[in-house]
Amino acid sequence: MNVIILGAGASKSYSESPTGQKMPIANDFFKTFHNLDIASNSWVLIGFIIQYFAQYRNKKTLDFLDFNEDIEILHSEVKNRLLESLISSENNFFNKENALNNMQYYKAYMELIFLFTSVINEIQNGPVSKPHLNLIKYINPDDSIITFNWDTLMDRALSESTDWNTSEGYYVKPSKIYRNGWVDTNKKEEKKYPYLIKLHGSTNWITSHLIPENGKLEMLQETNADDFYIYESSIDPYSTYDGRYMPGYTNFSYGYYPPNLPLKGKKIPEGMMLMKNIIRTGFNPKGEADSFGLVSMPLIIPPVHNKEYDFYGNIFSTLWSKAEEDITKAEKIILIGYSFPITDIRTNNLFKRAFSKRKTMPQIIIVNPNSSQIEERFIFEFGIKKENISIYNEYFDVNFDLDKLF
Repeated sequence: MNVIILGAGASKSYSESPTGQKMPIANDFFKTFHNLDIASNSWVLIGFIIQYFAQYRNKKTLDFLDFNEDIEILHSEVKNRLLESLISSENNFFNKENALNNMQYYKAYMELIFLFTSVINEIQNGPVSKPHLNLIKYINPDDSIITFNWDTLMDRALSESTDWNTSEGYYVKPSKIYRNGWVDTNKKEEKKYPYLIKLHGSTNWITSHLIPENGKLEMLQETNADDFYIYESSIDPYSTYDGRYMPGYTNFSYGYYPPNLPLKGKKIPEGMMLMKNIIRTGFNPKGEADSFGLVSMPLIIPPVHNKEYDFYGNIFSTLWSKAEEDITKAEKIILIGYSFPITDIRTNNLFKRAFSKRKTMPQIIIVNPNSSQIEERFIFEFGIKKENISIYNEYFDVNFDLDKLF
């Protein structure tokens, strides 16, 4: 069996986006955002990000147009401030003397998750990715595709060219799937496709909104934390927050707001009441769709230094265990556009554990224009012999010769 591991470089190969933009990396994320139409859409929320930018970067609001900070650094900083405020405030998050700062951290953190997902959705909202379609021709049902990317370029290519499906194809099973309405997952059938193991979640995975409660962030949903939902397609407007459905998106992509979930929220504690307030202006009109159901949000592990996988129950422990199992068994491991970020300690440990269990040494193939440090890591940290490593110092794109990998 082969394991194909996809990193940011694989997503950068997508050059057919109607936006004219390519998938961003951490240090050009905001520049990419400002080049998209959503940058001028009043339903795309950036107000608390701008406030944070002004307060902690000592910049004027208009300077945000030129803001180009590494999103991983910014998101990590906001998350750390939020966690500190949650711990110190406990049950008084919104009614202590520092409630305004607490709200700032919470709202900025949430806006960054939605914005990050929205930028990816905008860029991938185009034709099916040809480089990914080319790659699929070489992949067998018993192979495994492991990705650190949040986009759905591979998901859509698999869906349109193989028997792969969202009911079973992610290895973890969603509760329901949105196909122009919420539908149940399919019954398990004979597997005729590779699994797509998404170790950081996906822009089309959905969970309930997060709220500060009991000194931490908690989900609104009444069900288990590892219950999650998949967005696949829509023809008609779906029910979403404030009716803010946005048309014009292809399968596996949606506008800024995902569909509401077919769930009930948690019961309101005794002695408390739920209030919702939306400020109306000419720039913030109510949407024309319904707003039934539980307000949702993207289920991704955001690009922060200290990633929290256990928050979502067993979803990610199951996925990472499967990835380790497949890397342990693979005869050939092909890395396309993955560069082993220094901050991703968990990935390093994943390979160390997998290789320590092996009785044979796999073939390692690296496709990356900057491969020297990756090769050194496999030799000196993972114990792979140099003769077992093949290097292609090239970008992965539609013209890449895949014959030499397989």
